[in-house]
Amino acid sequence: MTAHYVHIKKNFSKLILIAALVFFYTLSFNVSAQIQKDFTSRFNETVNGDVTIIANNMLSRTATESYNGERDNHDFIDNVCVDIDNDSTTFNSSSANFVNPEPQLVCLTILKTYLYWAAADKEHDNGEDNQPNWNFNDIKLMLPGEDVYSTITADEVIYRGRDSHFSNDPYICFKDITSTIITLDDPFGNYQVANVEAKIGNLIQHGGGNIGTSGGWQIVFVYQSPELPTKNTSLFDGYAHISQTFNDFDINFSGFQTIKTGPVNANIVLGSLEGDRALRGDRFQIKNVENNFVDLIAPLRDADNFFNSRITIGNIDYTDRNPASINTLGFDAAVFTLNNNGNSILGNNQTSATIRLTSNQETYGLYLLGLSVDVRSPNLYPITLISNAVENITNAGETVIFDFNFINTGNDVAINVVLSTILPTNVEFIDANNLPNGVTFIYDANTRNLQFELMIKDECYFLEDSCDLSFEIQLEATYNGIENPISQTTFSSYGLNDCQQGTILLITINIPEEIIWVNDIGDLDRDIICENPAALNLALSLMPDTNKCDLAITKTSGTFVPNDSFGYSGSYTNTWTFTNACGRTIVDYVQIITINDECLESICGNINKINISKAVTANGDQWNEYFVISGQEACDFNIEVKIFNRWGALIYKSNNYKNNWRGFATNNSIGVSGNVPSGTYYYVVNLKGSGLKPFTGVIYVSTD
Repeated sequence: MTAHYVHIKKNFSKLILIAALVFFYTLSFNVSAQIQKDFTSRFNETVNGDVTIIANNMLSRTATESYNGERDNHDFIDNVCVDIDNDSTTFNSSSANFVNPEPQLVCLTILKTYLYWAAADKEHDNGEDNQPNWNFNDIKLMLPGEDVYSTITADEVIYRGRDSHFSNDPYICFKDITSTIITLDDPFGNYQVANVEAKIGNLIQHGGGNIGTSGGWQIVFVYQSPELPTKNTSLFDGYAHISQTFNDFDINFSGFQTIKTGPVNANIVLGSLEGDRALRGDRFQIKNVENNFVDLIAPLRDADNFFNSRITIGNIDYTDRNPASINTLGFDAAVFTLNNNGNSILGNNQTSATIRLTSNQETYGLYLLGLSVDVRSPNLYPITLISNAVENITNAGETVIFDFNFINTGNDVAINVVLSTILPTNVEFIDANNLPNGVTFIYDANTRNLQFELMIKDECYFLEDSCDLSFEIQLEATYNGIENPISQTTFSSYGLNDCQQGTILLITINIPEEIIWVNDIGDLDRDIICENPAALNLALSLMPDTNKCDLAITKTSGTFVPNDSFGYSGSYTNTWTFTNACGRTIVDYVQIITINDECLESICGNINKINISKAVTANGDQWNEYFVISGQEACDFNIEVKIFNRWGALIYKSNNYKNNWRGFATNNSIGVSGNVPSGTYYYVVNLKGSGLKPFTGVIYVSTD
């Protein structure tokens, strides 16, 4: 690594190794043409790779056959939709095959995939849309290995002439399909597009003039490989309408620097509408090293008829498509190598290039322009990042040391180097002498090795808060060169595959040991006599403890379960449990509180606990309605009751009394049944089995 200085900076939870950062990029226009939508940068990066395209038109002379004639698109009044798929849900369709542009390389990856579709879409004279049941910003797409279409909607409508009824009402739509393409097992193969809305037949532009029909689609692939030279690849899109009246449209590419010595190689990408096969006067120019605009000449594209209804890749017509019309009737797409013999156009150490679009007769509309040029550039790939954890497995609370190394393998000095990463939540910073609460690092000037330490959070974090037992750590390096100011980005890698592509360093944390109960079985059990509520409340308030951490323990309180029908002896069973953040549930801790029946002797053998009614007033007012004996309910005694009048005659007797006498005489007592007269009576109550002497007393009975 070449840098002026390196230090570590902490910003919230971001680890930064920084030396400064400089970035600029400029694009400028000299406008005399009708610029309907300014050209803006869609992609601008320095990559070890290049750019290529596939494309096809959607309007031709027949639906399925290739058209190879030499006439112009405005020569016909009956142009039809290309339609190859025999699908009743599509009104047009065509396909193109994408082959590996660098088959000699061990591996190649797709960095970006951009899909454009464009057409002249002037409505009918009666105002009716060309496809009233279809949205112009939707198309159908079938990718390699697929046999059904997916309907996709444009990310952006770059321009639509219908909004202002401009000329032939062209429209340009854009869709970034990179995320879909990189998931394919193989990005190479057949790409099929359907339902690109366009005017068919013929087209008379607004204001008059036979301009002709046109339409098609184009896919731009930016690819990369560590085996390819470094290029600055820039793609711009917009819409410029070039004609003999409005022309001289300049686009300036800057922010790069070509290689210091040797041939400068560059590729140019374009996409446009309405270029006629035979109509001349359209020119594609570039400013040479002598500061003069010169005509570009590409294979099959003359200097004065550059936009001539062709799809070309390199030096040839691109025909690996269906249909494979050599004349695409108003649709142009191309990628070609700039003819830069002797570096006459792009020289060594050049930092900008200016392209001009002009015409003295032909009308055409440019929507895509790209330049991919060999540049001087630093290259820090790969940045290797390793840890001292054995097999990258560690434990909670441990410190892990990370080492990373890199070297500049590019052809420019790397400056303003910034390395940064967002630290995961399951690690802690370790103190450093130049950072608040921050990151420790070790930098060895001899080995140029920079080392930093992270501490894994303690086990209670993983058991209480989050069972996130792994984390990825990757450094992001941004930098630029002394000669090439374009900012570049490189990510660290733990290892490299056959394609020299890196993998992210993954650290795995062992699951902490389980939390256990500190209390032995039975520690919280209690044996309580029935007349000690304070002891019961204390026993119910007890809680078991765990050996670590502070988990939310759930208690399930049991109700009192009596041992018999008296309800004085029995038990409470309480349980506690918890589930840690890793989903492990501990075995229930159980507490049993036993209520014994020692209190029954003091209740059932105590004369002071027995209460006997003093009066019976059986008048229906619910007060003193019955002769009641209480205080012995839990004792399982058999109660014998005898009632005598004042002359000693037995008027009532029960050998199993149930508190149900209310002043009546039985037949066998005095010979006559019914309510007794009001007055004073005498009772004898015997609690059989209590060991107590019979109770005797006076009771007043009122039956009036």
